[in-house]
Amino acid sequence: MSTAAPGRDGGQGLSARRFLTYLVVGVAGFAVDFGLLLLFREVVGAPVWLAATIAFWGSLGVVFLTNKYVTFAAQGSGHRQLVRYFILLGFNYLATLAVLYVAERTGLGYQLGKVAAVAMTTVWNYLAYQLWVFRTPDRDPVGPIPST
Repeated sequence: MSTAAPGRDGGQGLSARRFLTYLVVGVAGFAVDFGLLLLFREVVGAPVWLAATIAFWGSLGVVFLTNKYVTFAAQGSGHRQLVRYFILLGFNYLATLAVLYVAERTGLGYQLGKVAAVAMTTVWNYLAYQLWVFRTPDRDPVGPIPST
């Protein structure tokens, strides 16, 4: 069930299967991220900003490599993809800290804030990965344009 015609990327385009794989990778990344957040906040006693920082950056390797090779089947341009990935992550990091700050100040708690931040970034990350981070010049991210 694809939303795009098969393209040079093996027919994955913007497909339901690709999005499901992205979500599974995201759940694994979230488990690492949230687990580290709880570990460093509750067990170690680190301030929430430090615990969130360690957790956020600690889950990157798994998420980047799995999305690159499994979800988006991106080839080559590894350094360019990594730079783009880190630009996006820097944006996500600042957004996450802002949401955590607001959640703590309003009494919602950092745990609910973290869940809200992940939900928010999940949507824009999928599109950014597909259309910018893992896009290569020789690969159209949504498949070929139908001929008329």
